[in-house]
Amino acid sequence: MVNRLTINSRSACFCIIGSILLIAAAFLCGCTGTEPQGQETTVVTAEKETVTCVDGAQDGDVIEVDYIGTLDDGTEFDNSFKNGQPFSLILGSGGAISGFDSALHCMKVGETKKFTLSPEEAYGEYDPAQIVSMPIEFIPAGENVTIGNRVTLFDGGNLFQATITDMNATNVSFDLNSPLAGKTLTFEVTVRNITPMTIEEPENS
Repeated sequence: MVNRLTINSRSACFCIIGSILLIAAAFLCGCTGTEPQGQETTVVTAEKETVTCVDGAQDGDVIEVDYIGTLDDGTEFDNSFKNGQPFSLILGSGGAISGFDSALHCMKVGETKKFTLSPEEAYGEYDPAQIVSMPIEFIPAGENVTIGNRVTLFDGGNLFQATITDMNATNVSFDLNSPLAGKTLTFEVTVRNITPMTIEEPENS
């Protein structure tokens, strides 16, 4: 279970944490029931540039997808089928990692696609500079946390996640990298629904 730690606004570390830009894993949902069967799969490599198409999903459309995510060794790190519902996002809105968003462009309802993302297209390379050490008082009294725990930190305006990598009597170290930083990710995605972007025409006076 993810613990939520509240940053003490009087602490000198408040500004340090608040200034660190994190890449959130917003689109990682979890998992649902059964996997799709008998659907045609196209293997592609996601492109970074903007994709344009005559039909299919485009920027501004709300798209709902089921997906399975695996690492290079075949380990499954996420599965929307076990979460109970498809993952939904607005294409081009920044609601998913860039490579995932790009790969969904031009897809149609019922289409299945398998694609692989480099770290640059996913959660970036692992950055040792994202490990920060804070006074142990940063953890509120009574919080039952230990090394390896994934916790949610609050800086007064934003929530972000970190992993506790070290603790002693005086300090605690947080790793602000995503657990998937530096990893190549493969997704198999099936489009369940697309709601086209609507543009309201101005009323004639």
